[in-house]
Amino acid sequence: MPGKINARWHAKHPMSARATLKERVAWHLTHARACGCRDVPASIVRELLRQGRSVPISRARGRTA
Repeated sequence: MPGKINARWHAKHPMSARATLKERVAWHLTHARACGCRDVPASIVRELLRQGRSVPISRARGRTA
């Protein structure tokens, strides 16, 4: 179930269609803190775990990131 979208944040922070994995990870971590309208994608979760980093829980799940 999606959470409330922070449309202002999304408008100011588009992700490039050609973003690198590093850029995508950074965007999704920032997104989880600022908006959290959906879960972090599986590909980003895998990369965060590979790096030994924690995975934020989205606000869509009723918890803050």
